[in-house]
Amino acid sequence: MKGLIGKKIGMTTVFSEDGNAHAATVIEVSPNLVFGHRTQERDGYTALQIAHGELSEKQVKKATKPKLGEFKKKNLKPHKEIVEFRVDGKELAAHAVGSTLTVDLFKKGDKVDVSGTTRGFGFAGVFKRHHMKGAARDSSTAHELHRHIGAVGQRKTPGRVFLNKRLPGQMGVDERTIQNLAVLEIHADNNLIVVKGAIPGHRKGLVTIYPTVK
Repeated sequence: MKGLIGKKIGMTTVFSEDGNAHAATVIEVSPNLVFGHRTQERDGYTALQIAHGELSEKQVKKATKPKLGEFKKKNLKPHKEIVEFRVDGKELAAHAVGSTLTVDLFKKGDKVDVSGTTRGFGFAGVFKRHHMKGAARDSSTAHELHRHIGAVGQRKTPGRVFLNKRLPGQMGVDERTIQNLAVLEIHADNNLIVVKGAIPGHRKGLVTIYPTVK
């Protein structure tokens, strides 16, 4: 099940043939480089290694030698990201190392899953992170601590806070996958895919697109 690595551009509105307006996300997918193969004999599974984001001359100077050496060994231009997609043996043989994958991999009407990293909101309290209501403003017990979490202990038994208790902490920067999104448009000339609905991440954030598993 091969896929593509792209960059989220932003959201727009797409009108269908019946005149209905649909919220959509535009993803830029520059040609992805087939960096390597994972084979059953050597690695125990079959997969395509896809590279995205060719490095500029300035970025090459800042890249580490091990990263540059991976590409130099195969006489390929250095790229920023490498992602593996599990495929069967036939698909592995159909895409030689050094070839490219483009938006033509999908067509209008296909259903895809899109994975990305959600936006980060820093350290957040339980009101923002878990949508807790808190104490009433006129409560005589809350005093000025209306947005605090309050007591979380369990008295003497069991004398500890249960695992997975909803507490303040880092909000966002999580890997999320949105499933069953319809491909509304393909603009091969501009390397753009337009999918229905919203996807995780901020603008210019990297996302992976692959055929839906459902």
